[in-house]
Amino acid sequence: MKNTSRWDKRGLIADALTMEGLSVEENRVIFFDWAFGLDEPERAAEASRDLLALHKTSDNSTHAMILLLENAANGSAMPRGRTARRRSARIS
Repeated sequence: MKNTSRWDKRGLIADALTMEGLSVEENRVIFFDWAFGLDEPERAAEASRDLLALHKTSDNSTHAMILLLENAANGSAMPRGRTARRRSARIS
């Protein structure tokens, strides 16, 4: 049985941690699918911390999903707003 929590009702994070051979990009797609499916997206950092407490072990500490969850738990995955200004082209 999958080790899930209220934050991972579909078991996406739990499944990703058990699947072998997933690339970093594939883990990122799963992570974003999970994050976009949260009932309370504003609590993503809290959800990530809870999932880390549930799933992180010394054996999987370098797994791509664990690293993504750590970034989210620390606020690194939070949107930072617009980073570049749109420059309008001036036609003379």
